Amino acid sequence: MNLPKNKNRLSRHLLKTSLLCTAVVGGMLTLSAQAAVLMKPTATPALDYPQALTPAKVNPAITPPEQVLGFPVGKQTATPEQINQLVALWAKESDKIVYQQYATSYEGRPLHLLAISSTKNLAKLPDIQQKVQQLANPSGQSSGQLEQIVNDLPAIAWMAYSIHGNESSGADAALALIYQLIAADDPKITELLDNMVVLVDPMMNPDGRARFTKMLEQHRGTAPNVDGQSMLHAGVWPYGRSNHYYYDLNRDFYLLQAPETRGRVALINQWYPQLMIDGHEMGSSDTFLFGPSREPINSNIPQSKHKWGKIFAKDQAAGFDQKKWTYYTGEWFENLYPGYSNYAEYRGAVHILYEQARTAEDGIRLENGLIRTYAQSVHHQLQSSLSNLETLAAHSKDIYRDFVKDRQLVTSSDSPYADKSYVILPTANRKRLEHFVSLLQAQNIDVQQTSAAISVREVTDQLGQKFTEKTLPKGALVIRARQPEARLLNAILEFNATIKDEVLLEEYQRTLRDGSSVMYDNTAWNLTMMLGLNAWEVGQDITQSLQDFAPHPLVVAAAANADADQHNLGWLVNGDDDASVGFAARLMEQGVQVRLINKAGVLGKLIFNRGTIAVLKSDNPQLADLAAQVATAAKDVNTDLQSLMQGLGDGDLPDIGGSHFELLQAPKLAIVGQGGVSQLDFGAIWHMVDTHLGIRHSHLDLASLLRDDLRQYNVIVLPHMNAKLDKGQLAALSTWVEAGGTLISIDGATGQLLSGEISTVKPLAAAIGDAAKYDLSLQREWLASQTTLANKAAVQSYVVPETIELPWLADPKVKGLDKEQLKTWEQWSGHFMPSGAFLAGRVDQQHWLSFGTEPQLPLLFSNHPLLMSDDASEAVVRIGVMTENKSAVTRKLGWSTLPAGQDVRVRMSGLLWPEAAQRVTNTAYLTREAKGNGQIIMFAGQPVVRGGTKGTERLLLNAIVYGPGLGAEPAIHL
Repeated sequence: MNLPKNKNRLSRHLLKTSLLCTAVVGGMLTLSAQAAVLMKPTATPALDYPQALTPAKVNPAITPPEQVLGFPVGKQTATPEQINQLVALWAKESDKIVYQQYATSYEGRPLHLLAISSTKNLAKLPDIQQKVQQLANPSGQSSGQLEQIVNDLPAIAWMAYSIHGNESSGADAALALIYQLIAADDPKITELLDNMVVLVDPMMNPDGRARFTKMLEQHRGTAPNVDGQSMLHAGVWPYGRSNHYYYDLNRDFYLLQAPETRGRVALINQWYPQLMIDGHEMGSSDTFLFGPSREPINSNIPQSKHKWGKIFAKDQAAGFDQKKWTYYTGEWFENLYPGYSNYAEYRGAVHILYEQARTAEDGIRLENGLIRTYAQSVHHQLQSSLSNLETLAAHSKDIYRDFVKDRQLVTSSDSPYADKSYVILPTANRKRLEHFVSLLQAQNIDVQQTSAAISVREVTDQLGQKFTEKTLPKGALVIRARQPEARLLNAILEFNATIKDEVLLEEYQRTLRDGSSVMYDNTAWNLTMMLGLNAWEVGQDITQSLQDFAPHPLVVAAAANADADQHNLGWLVNGDDDASVGFAARLMEQGVQVRLINKAGVLGKLIFNRGTIAVLKSDNPQLADLAAQVATAAKDVNTDLQSLMQGLGDGDLPDIGGSHFELLQAPKLAIVGQGGVSQLDFGAIWHMVDTHLGIRHSHLDLASLLRDDLRQYNVIVLPHMNAKLDKGQLAALSTWVEAGGTLISIDGATGQLLSGEISTVKPLAAAIGDAAKYDLSLQREWLASQTTLANKAAVQSYVVPETIELPWLADPKVKGLDKEQLKTWEQWSGHFMPSGAFLAGRVDQQHWLSFGTEPQLPLLFSNHPLLMSDDASEAVVRIGVMTENKSAVTRKLGWSTLPAGQDVRVRMSGLLWPEAAQRVTNTAYLTREAKGNGQIIMFAGQPVVRGGTKGTERLLLNAIVYGPGLGAEPAIHL
């Protein structure tokens, strides 16, 4: 049977199925065959794009893309399978391609890099890479040697497309570009490849693209669709933007959470491309944006990149002008955050962003009534790519020279980073520390360690406190700023990014005028605060008493072999290490009874901190292979395992059978998704569970909460959401909590629980009229945390004192705002909430939710709910860290009272207006309250941001794994 080529909306298999279903019975069509016949769509001439995206004169030995796709490139969106099939075929057919798989996605899809050049260049790729490395590390080489390398090297371009899977035109443009480079019979292309290696990363997010193309298939009808609001163009949850775990891969270039990014960065390390293109899409009613960006621009980007950005933009604009296409630069495109693909600028590349107005397929009808076709969108990206390659060819040598000059500068005594180092203080959290080191080493950043205690000067801590001199202990990490990757390491480690005064002024004006912002992303991101590691900025180049960082050797107790130690009582895993939570979760899933020690102590030779995990033989007499199970779990999570030989603790320290050894309950976890749930937050939590715990859990549909049998779970997580929980859903969750469930809410989901129907915690706006009650609870917390007794004489007196210092009457001269003034203050200060700044959190170190955290914890905070906690709930983390100031008097700050002798520090990093600093101070970031036999745990913000906020992530891990045993009343099975 001869089938027509697929020129319509339907795939060939659907046409074939329709024809095969057509049966003739007694000369008449059957009813089923009639139902399968689809109407032919009416003509839409505006969808016929007149310009071919492939060259007319080509090498016939190279398969044209339409022979594999079944349609001309750009006619519709190619699937990941089609793209992989094409590039693999072309790699076999062409001697201009070296084809390399650099990563495998979570769903098992390959990611490829195609090195396209002349056969002469391809034959010496290792030599080219070696010479590039010499330029990237110019120390010890003469200017003549470096200039010779510059003259020998071809230009190197990295052309990357569709890092967001539903921004599809980039990857289709990549196919057109590859075909043009390898098949065009064009002397200009030949000359280009003689002098350039073009690295094409055609599909940066295959899992997201697969999800997107499946949605297209599911929503594709027989007639074309040009309505940008339709599901064909807009998509449905979870959309196709992100990868398998719904990570935004274009925020991951220094966090390196995804295999796609790790593989990509490893190759960038080898190539140090001169040009990096990143093909994106934006709103469908827009036009086309490309670089350079506007302010704010990260000050660590070398000035030469601004110069080259303008040169490339001029040539790119000329190409668009010639074709009468509309475009713009700057406007919303700022360049402050270093985690986009533009991180390549810190590595020496000229980075150019493409943002094509989104057209999922067919075309989009614009405001002027015209239709922009998908093929035109692809053509815009193709034209931009060719234009940028031509500009690179013309200026490659000078770009290399600027690169070498800058690498020499940043390692010299004249470097802007010459007198600067970053220090990470020693920690028992081995997993987190080694993760930090691995992130830096993956970017070719050198990490060292002190071999002895040394004195350092000009120290600034994360609270902004400055010290003339401090002692740096042995074992601290040191990252010298003066090294070849100085620009990148400073961009991701400096406590505060520089924002120009004129940018701050514009931001302030916009904030008051209409609530808009000049900031496109977070204003804080430094890696030590992301990971919750205690760090210093030091105003000197530390060179003494340093050695290369050596990973901690894994300790596995001899009890891994049951015969090796018959006398031990069990095993301990240090609770300071994040891996301890996964260790406990994995064993409980296997039916092992696990305990948590809630107080620091000493058992024999073992010194342990609060939160340490204990597995006792006496709890598990039925498990013959207990030793092997425990050792395997420790190895799985890569943590030390210590053998417990003594049950009696020193003095009043915990004993093996006492109340401090609390029995945990295995979590039966559900995470709620779909509907208005944030895809990013849902995915980050899902990824956290799969990478830290690896335990079985369920994903529930928000719309099904009333139908689902929630009794199957003892932990439910509500990620950030914009959806509104109705009364029925709130009632169902309330009933489930009262029966013993642990409900965990995050950000917008927390906001849904503050109505008073399920929780006693209130938002600031609702509580401000009763501020005195909340201030009194705050004073109780503060006084309970003191380590000295202020009124010792009165306590020991036999005479009743005539006056007692009451916290709310500490100074009768201190007068705060009245109720009406407080309401006005709350409303006014609400205009100034941050957009991703690090705030200082003070942590209740007595609470079980805070195991594995420091007393002060960086909180990545935006316009989140502000939680007011009174005596009916527990404020585990509040915003603002108290520091000593002996001259400070008791005073009011908004609704709360600040004690004498103390300052409160809130801003750690990023833009935080003073109005917002006042507003958030002393509000709760994390609360826990009992409800019936269960509990509600509420996060004001998102504890897992892009997989990088390991400090606050630990709080959520504690809540999930320890909550059923420590905060809720488990059912007793008789």
